[in-house]
Amino acid sequence: MTDEQRFLFDTRGYFIIPDVLSEHQIETLKATIKNSTEQFPPVPQSEGPLHWHRLWRDLLDLPHLSPILEEIIGNPRRVPDAMPSFRLDHINVHTHVAKGFKGGMLHGGWNTVTGFFRYDNGRFYNGLTTVSFELYDTAPNDGGFACIPGSHKGNVAMPEGWADLSQGIPEAVARVAATPGDAIIFTEALIHGTLPWTVDSPRTTVFYKFSPHALTWSADFFEPRDFYDYSDMDDRKLAILEPPNARYRHRPTALEPRDAETTDA
Repeated sequence: MTDEQRFLFDTRGYFIIPDVLSEHQIETLKATIKNSTEQFPPVPQSEGPLHWHRLWRDLLDLPHLSPILEEIIGNPRRVPDAMPSFRLDHINVHTHVAKGFKGGMLHGGWNTVTGFFRYDNGRFYNGLTTVSFELYDTAPNDGGFACIPGSHKGNVAMPEGWADLSQGIPEAVARVAATPGDAIIFTEALIHGTLPWTVDSPRTTVFYKFSPHALTWSADFFEPRDFYDYSDMDDRKLAILEPPNARYRHRPTALEPRDAETTDA
């Protein structure tokens, strides 16, 4: 992370990395989306985004994002050059936001076991942490991601009546603009939500939600064996899909060697 990113993340609870995805990647994601993937009810794992196209699996471990996730989620005792110290908790794909969307509910900020933020002795320690990939423009006054900056360190409950953004947007809520291909990284300890959408173009956003290896929010765990047949799935990506575990050195593992035959689907 740069010094600016560290400052913004510590102070505001989020920051933006511009142009993480190329125009070709943006169009590929748009073209291969099959459905929305909200958690309730969850999309069956066999029909989830990681089976839609190789690019969805590539998003697990982008070279310019994974080092940032290592620093944010924080495992200072990890072995150098070891497998990732973070895991994929779940994926949300939002396709329901279109003109006339009245606004979502502010949520997060609970600062509990899965959604916590801490900075100690020069290191970040975070629970559930989100990378939000925008596929369409989200101009500041048209809608998109909103949050209350600094609320990831809050100790007082949000005032009653603030949560429902369809009933009005409190002055403390920041409108966070992003362009296609940008990634918004934020801690789930940050109070955040979705603004009313007022333009003709849709809003499609992809959320990859990561956590430390020993923690989970979702009860629907990924199974690395389900991805052995994809030739693009290396050991790092498979490790990111492991169910929650402490990932200590020399730990036992139930994973079996992969077969030689793979597919490029």
